[in-house]
Amino acid sequence: MDAYGPLLETLMTFEPPVHIFGGFAEDALLHGTSVRAHDDVDVLVGRGELDVQLGNARAISFSSTEVRFEPIEGKPMVIGTTDGTLDLEISVYDRTPEGIVFFHIPDREGRLLRIELSAGVFDHPSSELDEIALRTVSPLALYQIRAGITMAGGFGPPRPKDIATQEALRTRFFPDVAPESIQPTLTYVSLD
Repeated sequence: MDAYGPLLETLMTFEPPVHIFGGFAEDALLHGTSVRAHDDVDVLVGRGELDVQLGNARAISFSSTEVRFEPIEGKPMVIGTTDGTLDLEISVYDRTPEGIVFFHIPDREGRLLRIELSAGVFDHPSSELDEIALRTVSPLALYQIRAGITMAGGFGPPRPKDIATQEALRTRFFPDVAPESIQPTLTYVSLD
């Protein structure tokens, strides 16, 4: 956490705002402290803000970029950038005309799925992580992102730590809710 703390603080000053998800968000929402080593910081940004956020990253010395995942040609979903020491992963979401946040991912057979998250993705109040106020996605969005990836199956089975974290999120934030009622919406799409 020591190495990533200053980066997390700086990310919270980006305009337009970015939201943390992935491991640091899980630690913030479930523990309030970093409980494991992290390989990167995952931020979620809107497609229309991508160029601005890449500029923000370059302004803090994250100038080496690479597209790490592009399920639709010409529409990168994950862009990695580094300052030579730390890794920042910028994940890009799209919105429906009604404002629903979604992303695309392949299933086990390589068919394209659209994963829609429930409303309120960015409405969660700041969370503390080792005395740093973090703007994270909501607990439901964090749960649904991982659930959608797992349900699609295109990246293989979930890791044991992902299964444990999903259960911890469900138990903490949705203890009296049936798991199937908090799943994201998955829809097959065609690019034809």
